[in-house]
Amino acid sequence: MSSDQHEWSGPVTTRMRCCICGDDTEGADDYIVLALSAAPSTAIQYLGAHAAHFNGALAPGFHLDGLE
Repeated sequence: MSSDQHEWSGPVTTRMRCCICGDDTEGADDYIVLALSAAPSTAIQYLGAHAAHFNGALAPGFHLDGLE
């Protein structure tokens, strides 16, 4: 991230590569973390993504709110 942005403090300690395109997300303004789980397990799998790429992979009519 650039020096004028906040430091990353998400559920994982470092940014992950985008799970859609595979590119590095360092410095990306639209970085998101997805948390996946499935019952009955309590395990959580985290995925990183560029929000624009994730929105592009969603079915028509679905989108992440609050992203311009």
